[in-house]
This record gives sequence, C-alpha cells and structure tokens, in this order.
Amino acid sequence: MPRLASPVVSRIASAVLVALLLPGCMALPSKQTLESVRGQQNPADRTQRTITNFTPALRCMDEMMFNNGTRDVTLMMEELRDATQKVPVNARDMMTSAISDMTRRSRAVRLSVFGSDQGNLTQLLQLAQKTQPFAVLPEYNVRGSISQFDEDVRRQSASLGLLAQQAFGLRLANESRFSVLGFDAAMVRTENMTLVPGVSSKNTTVIAKRDASAGDGQGRILSASAVFSFSAARAEGTAQAARNMVELAAVELVGKLIHAPYWQCLGTADSHPEVQREIEDWFFSMGDDERIVFVKQRLRQQRWFDGALDAVRSEPFETALAAYRQALGQAAQGPVDIEFFKRFVTQAAVPGPLARSAKTALAPALVEPAANPAAPVPPALHVFVRPTAQGHAEMQVLAAISGYVYCYAQDPATQAVRRIFPNRFAKDPHVDAGATVALPGSGNFQLDATHRFACLHAPREVYGDLPAALRWGDFDDVKMAGFEPIRQAFAQASGKPVALAMAQAVAR
Repeated sequence: MPRLASPVVSRIASAVLVALLLPGCMALPSKQTLESVRGQQNPADRTQRTITNFTPALRCMDEMMFNNGTRDVTLMMEELRDATQKVPVNARDMMTSAISDMTRRSRAVRLSVFGSDQGNLTQLLQLAQKTQPFAVLPEYNVRGSISQFDEDVRRQSASLGLLAQQAFGLRLANESRFSVLGFDAAMVRTENMTLVPGVSSKNTTVIAKRDASAGDGQGRILSASAVFSFSAARAEGTAQAARNMVELAAVELVGKLIHAPYWQCLGTADSHPEVQREIEDWFFSMGDDERIVFVKQRLRQQRWFDGALDAVRSEPFETALAAYRQALGQAAQGPVDIEFFKRFVTQAAVPGPLARSAKTALAPALVEPAANPAAPVPPALHVFVRPTAQGHAEMQVLAAISGYVYCYAQDPATQAVRRIFPNRFAKDPHVDAGATVALPGSGNFQLDATHRFACLHAPREVYGDLPAALRWGDFDDVKMAGFEPIRQAFAQASGKPVALAMAQAVAR
C-alpha cells in the first residue's frame, strides 16, 4: 500500500477523499430542512437605499445653493447613451436621481424629463413647448454618454505549483485585471443649440477585477485519484462606477454653470492647481461689467447689498463692497482683481447686515430702521394686461417706487398660481422708480389671456427668507391658494409693508 509523503499531505488527501465520497453516503434531506429552505425563498433582509461616494457631495451642493439663494436653473436632458455598448446601465435615470438629490432643499435646479424615445434635441424642444403651460423651454440641455470603456488595459498575474513526491500536487494562481471607464457630459443652450464654454465634465475611473484560484491538485490513495479546484473572484461593478461618475458630473455641471465652488463639496482644497485654474478661467472669461454684476449678485444673495444687478458702481454698492472686504479681513478699498475674485468665490456665505437674523452692530450704516408691516401701503405698482391678436396676453408693470417686483398668474380652471417674473429670461426682480417691466418682453414664453395676473412690490429682496411653498421655480405651481396669501408671506419675510397690485384689463 503506498504511503503519503507527510502527515500534512495525508490530511489534505483524506479531506479530499471524504469530500468526494461523503455525498454518496448522505441520506435525503429531511422534510424540516426542505421547508426551511422554502421559507427563505424571499430575501429576509430589507431593501437599502443606495448611498454612493458622492451622496454627501449632492447634499452639499443643495445646501450651498439654498444658502446662496440660487433659483431658476432650468435643464432638460437627452438620452445619455452608452457609446461603448459594453456598460448596460440607464445613465439618464441615474442623472435624474442625482439632480433630484441635489435640489431637495434649494429647489434651485429644475429638470424637465421627457420620454427616452425622443431621437434628438429638436424633438425634445418641440415636445417641451407643447407640454408646458406657458410654452416655455428650459434654458439648458444636458447631453453626454459613456464614452470610453477600455478593458484589460493592464493585467497582473502570478502562479505557484507544488509537488510532494508524486503523491500530491497543488497549483495556486492570482490574477488582477484593470479596465478604464469614462463618462463625458456638457451643457448646451436650447435657444441657439450652442455649447456653454467651460461647463463640461469628463472623468474616468479604474475598475479592478481580481481572481485567486487553486487547482490541478491530485492525491493518490488506494489506487483512487481525486482532482479538485476552487476559485475566489472579486470584481468592482461597472454599473456602480458609472453611477458614481454620473453623480460627479451632476455636481460639476451645475457648479460650473452657476459659478459656485463645487469642488468644496468634493473634498478638493481651494489651493489645488486645477481649482485655481478654474477660478482664473471664470475671471478672465468675464468682462469688467460682468464681474461687477457677478459681485453684486453674490453680495445681494448674502444680504450685503440691496440694489439692481447692473454694471454701475454706485455709492451703495461701493459701501457694501467695502464692508464685505472688512468682514473678510481685507482693506476696505481695493480693485475687483483676480486675487479678490478668488477669495470672493471660495469664501463661505457670510450673512450680511441686511439679513433679518444679522446683528446690526456688524455694519450699522447699512441697516435700515424696521417698519410696521401693517402700516398703509402707498401705491407702488400699476399693472396692465391686454390681449394680443394671437389670443395671448401682454403685461406692463409700472413701478412708482424702487423695490423688488414679483408677478404671478392664476389659472381660473385649476386655480394654480405660478410665478412669471422674475424668470429664467429676466432674473433680476429689482425695478427702479419710474421703470417699466414688459411681460413676456424678450422672454420666450406666452401668457394666457384667460389667466388672472397680479404683482407684488417688496422694499427689499426677500427670496431667501420666503417659506418653502414660494421657493418653487418660475412657471411652476407655488402651492398657495391665491395672491393674498402670497402677499402675506412676503410681508412676513420682509418685515415691511408689501403692496399687491391686481392687473387691470385694457383694450387691445
């Protein structure tokens, strides 16, 4: 009788023999065992919400846009196809979920979703005009694809074989393979189908597949031979990698579009060379007037400035800018240069003295005395509406007092109330005394002549202080029953009287 070479080999060979011979000697499973297996045919664990590496980044962007008062960023989306035909995922639905998570609180980004059977952007735009109550189109279109999937760009393998006196053999192997998955996306203006420069996302991720195996083993016992093998493989999922890149693209695209420091939500330092280059691109792509408007907008969002978003360096703007510089620890006077711009963009939102919660000691010169919201309101607005030959309507709003104007339309059939000004085409609600606002004006939308119209006049910008029901986007139902409740909400947020002017019908 042949003997095995060593006790270790003897134990391994015995285990192999038992594993091979034991199944033939086992009795049939009992009825209790079968019932137990059937009872577990449905998953016992509860379903879990998918939390990716970029879930915190999406929430961070939502909070950033909420704090900055970002609104009326309107998007639509083409089918995000798989150009490689190797990654069977629905990237379009992934992007929809990502943008939904990114607008839970701020409601800053509104995505119009249409059927996936649309062939191109032109068809999507035609469908959008037919389905929107004001025949209004989203301002931007998201397009992209899974553009790259290079399999096995690198492979590493190692193996080891053992033989013990021709009685027992064993082979061990380990192999790693690496593939590269890429996703590209960009923004397109729907009005002229042109690319928005610099608003793009192109990222790649490395997917690893590892396989460890043992096989080709043979043990001879009593003239009987046994051959065994096993393998343990681990592969990183391509679908989950695609989801991560889609969510990263959502953060990048929106952050670049609104010029927000989105990299802070991704854990990238402001001092990173690519971040510095990004901010420099923003600065140099703007003209002098655009920079002033950009600074005014941020100062107004953070309650440091209260005025029109124009390129005029007025005295109130200079005073607000000087106070903001001092709050940042800088000299009160200085140019709006690249160094100031970098700090201005990366600095976290600091509530200014015009915020209701701010302490007046911060900058007393900028704080106005409080007024009684119940005091009589002088006529601040005159609103006129006239039908057009095409069956639509035109509005004119005349401001007697400088302030912030918000206009709404109510559908008599559904009673839905929607904000029509400011909107994606005219974003600044500030109107100077004696100025006129024409609706739709140059905006690409239509007013229904059967609707009721009204405008509010607030002495200061109050959008950031409004309740959630009034932070819906333009041309969307604000979930409030009528114009008067909206006026009351504005007055409460402002702490000052707010005028409500109903539109007066005039002949065509």
